[in-house]
Amino acid sequence: MYWQDIIQKTFNAFGFEIHKSGRSGIYSRCFPYPYSTYSPWFGKKFQKRYAKIKDHTIVKEDRCYILYQFASHCFHLPGDFAECGVYKGGTAHLIALLLKEKGPGEKRLFLFDTFSGMPEIADEDPSHHKTGDFGDVTLHSVKNYLRDYSFIEYYPGVVPETFKNLKKKTFAFVHIDIDLYQSAKDCCAFFYDRISKGGILLFDDYGFAKYEQSERKAVDEFFHDKPEQPICLRTGQCFIIKR
Repeated sequence: MYWQDIIQKTFNAFGFEIHKSGRSGIYSRCFPYPYSTYSPWFGKKFQKRYAKIKDHTIVKEDRCYILYQFASHCFHLPGDFAECGVYKGGTAHLIALLLKEKGPGEKRLFLFDTFSGMPEIADEDPSHHKTGDFGDVTLHSVKNYLRDYSFIEYYPGVVPETFKNLKKKTFAFVHIDIDLYQSAKDCCAFFYDRISKGGILLFDDYGFAKYEQSERKAVDEFFHDKPEQPICLRTGQCFIIKR
């Protein structure tokens, strides 16, 4: 039994539904509040997209939907797309599919990861990650999974070293799913001046308790004296819109 089924049965016992269909979509319970809100990530259209990547990511469909929508919003802005923290390539596949559908050849997608698990600095990180966490992946396996997208460029290694040859690049959208304090801080420092006006930095783990002193602290410290403000979402993500 999936954990969703267990939760649904528990809610049903108290007379609540987790998901229910409205006239034009799926609504889900906003626990602990007594209302439901529109949840298009549970709809058939996005579930078909999510089915293609769910075995290659640990990012759930609600966060993937936000990622997809922001990426789509930024497509017509100047610059390329990037992702820091690729793991098995699921969210990269979601972005790449969007780019392919909207305009093949118009944008490139830059992927940054060790492709071998967490680096050594993880041992000192407040998140309590360890060297090698998320290590059940290789660069070869990710390239094979994303083989249909010729516009992807891979940068294996540790940030910020992997940024060194890209200082003249401009980006429209960057997804940062990198967890660690120093790595998140380095991503902010590199991409901030290279994001187009109106472009978006999306941080995956900002709002999770595990990363309060890691990714969240890094983002808050970096932006405390900037005109942009981190906007936190219920999904645990936060985003920055470049002014």
